[in-house]
Amino acid sequence: MRYVNESHHEMNGGELGLWTRTNRAALHDPHAHNMPAPQPALGRWTRVVVIATGVWSLCELPFEVWASRSASEAAACIVAKLLWVALVGFVLTGNRAARIVYAFLCTIGLMAVAFGLPAEYRVFPLGFVLSSVECVLKASAFVCLVSAGIYPDEA
Repeated sequence: MRYVNESHHEMNGGELGLWTRTNRAALHDPHAHNMPAPQPALGRWTRVVVIATGVWSLCELPFEVWASRSASEAAACIVAKLLWVALVGFVLTGNRAARIVYAFLCTIGLMAVAFGLPAEYRVFPLGFVLSSVECVLKASAFVCLVSAGIYPDEA
């Protein structure tokens, strides 16, 4: 039983059950104070949406290569998709910088594609459908990443 007049040091001094994993590691490892702060893991839905954006970008690749006007434009599409899939991989490993870049690129890509949807609907209806799915996935990924800090315990 704890009393109000006990200090924080007294409460944690005798019971390891109240200590965090980092504090326990510091007991056994003298260099544990140099450990970086643990990154919160991505939730289940965030992982699913991030993976879906990577898979969808690969599904779009044949259509983008088919619509390319030159070989260099097709090569640029392929390189861009490979970089996007690599970024998705880094996000899934928990890299904080990759999450920030990913969220930023999702936002920019969403705006770039969304503003062109009306014209694409008139010119290329299949492209409109593909781009609409891309917009929904990128918007969902952005919302999942941004809201991950609000409800961190939900998996």
